[in-house]
Amino acid sequence: MSLVKDYLGPADSGQWFADARWLDALLRFESALAQAQADCGLVPRPAAEAIARACAQAPLTCEGVVKQARASGALGLAVVRPLQQWLQAHAPEGLPWLHWGATTQDAVDTAQALLTQQALQALLAELDALQSALQALARTHAATPMLARSLLQPAQITSFGFKCAQSAAAVGRSIEQFERLATAALCVQLGGAVGNGAVLGSHRAEVEQALARRLGLSACGRSWHTQRDDWMRLAMEAAVCGGSLAKLARDWSLMAQYEVGEIAEAPRGSTSSAMPHKRNPVHLMQAVAQAQAIPQLAALLLGCMAQAHERALGEWQAEVAHWPDLWRHVHGAAAALRQAAQSLQVLPQRMLGHVRGLHGLVFSEACVHAMAPWTGKPEALAAVELLAPQALEQGRELRLLLAEWAAPRLDAAALQALQDALARACDPARAVQASHDACLALLAAPQTHAHANAHSHA
Repeated sequence: MSLVKDYLGPADSGQWFADARWLDALLRFESALAQAQADCGLVPRPAAEAIARACAQAPLTCEGVVKQARASGALGLAVVRPLQQWLQAHAPEGLPWLHWGATTQDAVDTAQALLTQQALQALLAELDALQSALQALARTHAATPMLARSLLQPAQITSFGFKCAQSAAAVGRSIEQFERLATAALCVQLGGAVGNGAVLGSHRAEVEQALARRLGLSACGRSWHTQRDDWMRLAMEAAVCGGSLAKLARDWSLMAQYEVGEIAEAPRGSTSSAMPHKRNPVHLMQAVAQAQAIPQLAALLLGCMAQAHERALGEWQAEVAHWPDLWRHVHGAAAALRQAAQSLQVLPQRMLGHVRGLHGLVFSEACVHAMAPWTGKPEALAAVELLAPQALEQGRELRLLLAEWAAPRLDAAALQALQDALARACDPARAVQASHDACLALLAAPQTHAHANAHSHA
């Protein structure tokens, strides 16, 4: 447990890469490799069973493995040596076949693929729940008008539902990308010392496929010791997903400011030690904090791709060390936003109040179009530019000022027609229609992903 990190994420955050799971995954590789080779008739079945017993019974501890790995520089070797000692003492018939045809990076990469598979399934479950919550908000608020902001300034009218539908669609695209990339990335590694599978020879592909079946991973048919492209594409999608989550967290945190007050998290009592009135958006704070590290982690992992020749000196080791952090942060951001979305309080009257408080300025473009048939577009544009500041200063509706400006220029019938057109142009219910339609179109788009059932490979 980390005192300064764990409160920013869910209770199970990062469990997939815990030390005990690492050891279990490394041992699963060694046991499954021997069993797969026995399946292919390359290793005596009694030897494979002895290796499986060693993996189940050998006394490995995290402290012992770290101590040996620190001395040898090879995490996989630190697991193999205790297994060798156990086999020497209890089942020597398995000793010649332990780790046969493999190298330590085969063990570590395959173990990391197993752990990443679990991390991805957990992330997909959070993303699926977040998308569902966003879609529910979108359906409810498809026609709820609010200010659209451009460069952090009031722009035009959108709907809260459309904003939610856009975020839901982005989350859905990440789910689809994860599912597409996972098969190529979550593979067993079985290249041997320099990636050519020399020891296994013509049996390499058969053993790789048997190993993949036993572990529930894919078999890519090649070594990826230092060609990390498919593996890294999966990580980069995690980073892109983190960017989408960060955008949602940023928007909602701005909307939750007291001075804006368009949304709020569910009540949870006081959130300040000094100010009893404070009601901080805790989940949004957690999501923002989790997302902060994601771009830097993506850059770090990309920098690890320049691995020398057939086996890396330091770059791969750094990748393995920092890979879990990316998944922990993305999962933490997704979980925090899912909790926020599932109990979000939406305040439509506050949203509409901000629209009305601008006295029609957000309808300026629509007013130009409404006036153009009677005044010409250049004159209408000049009038809006002139009168918009006055609407704010005087606290009067822009459409009324525009009608007064046009009155000396038009006869009574034309003026009445212009006033009616300006009234329609400044109606929030009409202005929100485009966002309402766009929201429903996003919600109606086909969903091609299989949600949280992706890539169990079992």
